[in-house]
Amino acid sequence: MTPVQERKIRQTGCDARFDNLTRQLYATDASIYQIEPVGVAFPKSAQQANAVIRAAADAALSITPRGAGTSLVGNAIGEGLIVDFSRYNRQITDLDLEKRSVRVGAGVVLDQLNEFLTPHGFCFGPDVATSSRATLGGMVANNSSGARCPIYGTTADHVISLEIVMADGRIEKIGPTHESLHAERAKIEDLIREASTEMAERWPPGLIKRWPGYGIERFPRVPNDLTNILAGSEGTLAAIFSAELKISPLPHEKGLGLIFFASVAEAMQATVDLLDLKPAAIEHIDRPLLDQTKGQLHFQAARDLLELDTQPCEAILIVEFYDDVAERLSTLESRKIGLRKKILTDPAQMNLVWSVRKSGLSLLTGCIGPAKPVAFIEDAAVRPAQLPEYVHGLQSIMKPLGLEASYYGHAASGLLHVRPVLDLHSAGDLKKFRQVADQTSALVRQFKGSLSAEHGVGIARTEYMRDQLGDELLGVLREIKRMFDPKNIFNPGKIFDDGRHKIDNHLRENFTRPLELRYQPVFAFAFKDRSFIGNLEQCNGCGGCLKHTGIMCPTFMATGEEVMSTRGRANIIRAALELRTNGHDPLKSEELDAALSNCLSCKGCTPECPSNVNLALLKAEMLYARWRRDGLPLRERVLSNVDLLGKIGCTMPALANAFLDFKPLRALMETALGISAKRSLPHYARHRFDKWFAQRLGSAGASPAVSRASRDTPSNAIGANSSQQDTSIFGEAPALPRCEVILWDDTFVRYHEPHIGIAAVRVLEALGFRVALVRNRRCCGRPAFSQGNLDLAAKLGKHNVDCLSSLQHSNTPILFLEPSCWSMFVEDYRELNINGAEDLAKRCFVFEKFVDDLLARQPNALQFNERPATIAIHPHCHAKSIMNQEFMRRLVERLRGRKATVLDTACCGMAGAFGALAEKYDLSVQVAQRLLDNIDNQPPGTEIIASGTSCRHQIKDLSNARPKHMAELIAEALQ
Repeated sequence: MTPVQERKIRQTGCDARFDNLTRQLYATDASIYQIEPVGVAFPKSAQQANAVIRAAADAALSITPRGAGTSLVGNAIGEGLIVDFSRYNRQITDLDLEKRSVRVGAGVVLDQLNEFLTPHGFCFGPDVATSSRATLGGMVANNSSGARCPIYGTTADHVISLEIVMADGRIEKIGPTHESLHAERAKIEDLIREASTEMAERWPPGLIKRWPGYGIERFPRVPNDLTNILAGSEGTLAAIFSAELKISPLPHEKGLGLIFFASVAEAMQATVDLLDLKPAAIEHIDRPLLDQTKGQLHFQAARDLLELDTQPCEAILIVEFYDDVAERLSTLESRKIGLRKKILTDPAQMNLVWSVRKSGLSLLTGCIGPAKPVAFIEDAAVRPAQLPEYVHGLQSIMKPLGLEASYYGHAASGLLHVRPVLDLHSAGDLKKFRQVADQTSALVRQFKGSLSAEHGVGIARTEYMRDQLGDELLGVLREIKRMFDPKNIFNPGKIFDDGRHKIDNHLRENFTRPLELRYQPVFAFAFKDRSFIGNLEQCNGCGGCLKHTGIMCPTFMATGEEVMSTRGRANIIRAALELRTNGHDPLKSEELDAALSNCLSCKGCTPECPSNVNLALLKAEMLYARWRRDGLPLRERVLSNVDLLGKIGCTMPALANAFLDFKPLRALMETALGISAKRSLPHYARHRFDKWFAQRLGSAGASPAVSRASRDTPSNAIGANSSQQDTSIFGEAPALPRCEVILWDDTFVRYHEPHIGIAAVRVLEALGFRVALVRNRRCCGRPAFSQGNLDLAAKLGKHNVDCLSSLQHSNTPILFLEPSCWSMFVEDYRELNINGAEDLAKRCFVFEKFVDDLLARQPNALQFNERPATIAIHPHCHAKSIMNQEFMRRLVERLRGRKATVLDTACCGMAGAFGALAEKYDLSVQVAQRLLDNIDNQPPGTEIIASGTSCRHQIKDLSNARPKHMAELIAEALQ
């Protein structure tokens, strides 16, 4: 990229970036390929897109239009200028319910559109598995379809008109009612008429999905409609800026029939036998995909529903019906097919099943080890009746090569996403990769099917287009390309083989030059991968993190920046290890800092990324390697020792709190340590929780390792803000104790919020437990861990594990009020390879779950007063990453008169010390906005429950709400 070229593009006024960080982020998509662009442009209007495309053409740069970057074939990468239409072009306008149409910007995401349409009783028919991030511009460019193609067809069937930007910068509107590009329309009509015999020979009827290339088989239906040519053009003809689309009424009812099989072959034959029922969809899932859901929180409910652990199978057909559901499901159930059947009509249960199917790609690539199911022959389609024979042909290709494969996908449409398991780091498997691709192309040709029926041609299939289409049809497509793009600036080398793209070149660098760590990793990566590289390479680029729901990834939800996503961060870590960052330092660079320093370590990626990429561990590992080499900075050293600060602060709390509120001192702290003066800091308690607790020791004494509470409750207690607390709620415990429990008094309960500990003691004693604290306990290590200070975190963890493991009664439950401390014990001590951590984790419970489990077994164990109240619960992100938080709602509703809702929120944005840092304060507030909006939308008088101390801190700082811990709510409700 020359300075002159860059200047021309910047002069357009379009947001354009040429820095190395951006180039590395956009060098990959969801495919196995990697090409570094010269820069990326983010147009906000068609006029900006016009200007930037014209400027790029004048600068002799190629253009690659891009949406969410979810292409599996390399469509969204190129060596010139990437034009990203997904960031700004998200407007939905001109909804016309009578005409059944709507206009969308190219960057509108499918789920976003359907969320907008659902209240009106409509949807957009084609429903791709990547609906949480797939853009409508990309769907049109690929002519996408999805599971329900038998009733909705492909995206091209739903396009009314398109607003496109041509290679010379012109903005045109095309469609049957537009007179633009008249000469091009006439010439295309002539070309297609001349090739009609060849089209009939090569493309016989019956294929439900699309043919490769431009929609020349569709054009004769409506000769004036150039949208059929653009739909499926993969960004090689023009850039799509907006689209007018047809919308479809929502089905009146839906139902699923699940059929379980002993083999894939039986499932394929059953598909053919079920087509007469005219289902909306028949989707196939096989055992390799199902096996990847084992042990995954996000999919456990689906596994339970499908009874996979008690009644395993080799394959499942998901048969969906719209309308006349009961009758059609009854007919299906009567057929003697499969091992067993399950009928579902409950929407929540049906969604559980679809969640497994839609996560197929990421689940499969999440398997352990370097060999992965690879997407390269996954897009071939035949006529549904040919499916059994076609699958047999594929298995005949795999068997001699000793390859296993996963066969899942759109059985009713004759398209299976077949993914052979290959290690692309291996020369031997790369040879097999080529053999399978060549032989599959020939097999598809034999069936007169489509090699590229849904995902596009891209890099992966361009070299096979001559064999698939023949010279005559390929010549027709080439002439159309010349009409629209005479200088070949749009996505050059794709669809038309000019020698630059082969299926086995431009592979990601980590395949051709395996990643090497230049330091000794610390973590076990115990969940499944057992290695840093293994977990990093779980990121396949599918873009599941580019969504605005759930808990992954909160910084992306707040900013929309690629580098703020799990995918973006994984890509930059790879780039750093491959020395593609500035300075060629694998541990320190601007790019790496942009990726890692903004990660909240919320763990949202561990359950919601189907491949289980764990950015919290990857970040901590790399920070530790940097500190080990360069030394731990002062700020990180201070923030690692908040327990020590608490001990010091509580010796003179009034003075310490005055200092924390003294503006000149806060300004000095911001200058010296980077602690934001805008952020309040937690006050120290006048009376520490452990001191309060020690005063209650009974005459029986305590064991050497624990301090036990007596059942005599004091008449008052002092809380966190140096003000007298109302202690009338604290009464006497039952006369007959159950047994002993250990309450982990974390740093903030001990030094800042003792009233929460007091409330927990009261609840536990009301349940009949003797409560004990750990004597000589040390900080759990979470603050040190989050700073990458892993030596200190391991030292603290070892002390705590040894202390608790040495107790006389080693099965005593350990209860945690702070979820981030609990996650340290149950997950991160294991990652630090601390002996005894795994056994100890079995005894560790969050306070709320322990109480709810007990009340589920013994509903009358506690008596509650009746008080009508509305409760909104913000669960901690670490707790969300490990277990389903629905029990929080159940627990609240055990309190008489209370109604609860679990807020749809991700990380609060405080994330320990993150939100206190001057350079992160604004981002912290941005991330919090989703939580704040949820709180604002609650009915007046709603009480907010937040079990995380950081969450409560953030809510208090940024809203008028005064959140409580669940222990406080329960204690107040006791009779």
